Amino acid sequence: MPDSEKNIFADMSVLIVDDTPQNIDVLSGILKREDLNIFAAPNAEIAEKVISKHKPDLILLDIMMPGISGYELCEKLKANPETQSIPVIFVTAMAETENLVKGFELGGVDYIVKPFKGMEVLVRIKTHLSLRRLIKEKNQLIQKLDSLSRIDPLTGLSNRRDVMEVLNNEQSRYERYRETFVIIMGDIDFFKKVNDQHGHDAGDFILKGVASTLKKEIRKVDFLSRWGGEEFLAVLPQTNLVGGTKVSELMCKAIQGEKFKFNGKDFSVTMSFGVSCHTGEEMKLDELLKIADERLYAAKEGGRNKVVSI
Repeated sequence: MPDSEKNIFADMSVLIVDDTPQNIDVLSGILKREDLNIFAAPNAEIAEKVISKHKPDLILLDIMMPGISGYELCEKLKANPETQSIPVIFVTAMAETENLVKGFELGGVDYIVKPFKGMEVLVRIKTHLSLRRLIKEKNQLIQKLDSLSRIDPLTGLSNRRDVMEVLNNEQSRYERYRETFVIIMGDIDFFKKVNDQHGHDAGDFILKGVASTLKKEIRKVDFLSRWGGEEFLAVLPQTNLVGGTKVSELMCKAIQGEKFKFNGKDFSVTMSFGVSCHTGEEMKLDELLKIADERLYAAKEGGRNKVVSI
């Protein structure tokens, strides 16, 4: 067997639910050929605990059990968002069409008939484990692509799309719980001169350095993003205007004191900041952003390298 085909299911797990120990032993013996992680439960009640703890990739479920039947357990699993995606293969001695149809209607993906035929059991199990793996990989890829679409590739900060979602969440929290938050909008002063005189590589280096410096001045619960171009936007949850102003002043001072070295040259830049926060009125997000932008413009007009928050 080629190395690429070895143990492809080794990191996957299967739960066998059956009230007959002999059936569990036989199925376990078949599954061990694929080096799977195997769990077993003699009834539905114990099975639920195992499922909650281990989240198996596949469940082999006996239909006829004392107490809660396999049908009932499957129905419960499919009604739960945390377990509904786990494939269920029914194990049955009743191969009548009516029973099989009922199993499929309840969410089962396949069935295995007793007495077990080793090769058939393996083929059915491997088919659904392969599908399970493909679905997992697809979901992981979607999550990765979504994450990448929210990150500014130059600075590694969140981008405008991502921070807008954060802002909308904070606005909703304010409207419901009256928890104020601060928006800080900052812009690098005379950034165009850096690009014009030293090239865009130097400009990119400055942007990355500024992002790193700003990040050091905020809390872990705060949110920093690249708003666009040489503009940055920070969101400070559960913060008032006084607190937001202090953070902005720390940012301003930190950037002014930073020396950026690129290609043997030292660069110094400054930033201007505009700060906005709810005033207790029914202010909407667009208004808050507009106020922060207007105060940033006022900081620029007032000489730059400063914070305007009123």
